[in-house]
Amino acid sequence: MIKEAKITRVKCPACGYRLFDKGDQACGPVQTKCGRCKQVWEVELATDKFKQISGKPKARRKGDSASP
Repeated sequence: MIKEAKITRVKCPACGYRLFDKGDQACGPVQTKCGRCKQVWEVELATDKFKQISGKPKARRKGDSASP
C-alpha cells in the first residue's frame, strides 16, 4: 500500500502569496520568485527558513493580521 504524502503550502513571508507546495519528505534549498511582490527567496525545505536573495524589503499589506 502506498502512503500518501502530506502536502504543505509555503507562502511568501513578505506578502503572503502562495509560492509552492512541498511534501513532508522534502529537504534541501530551493530558490523561488514570488509572483506578486517579485522578491526572490531561498527556502530551506527541511527547516522552512527563508533568506531573501533579491528585491526590496516591503511591508506587509494593510489588510494582513500581522500589520501594525
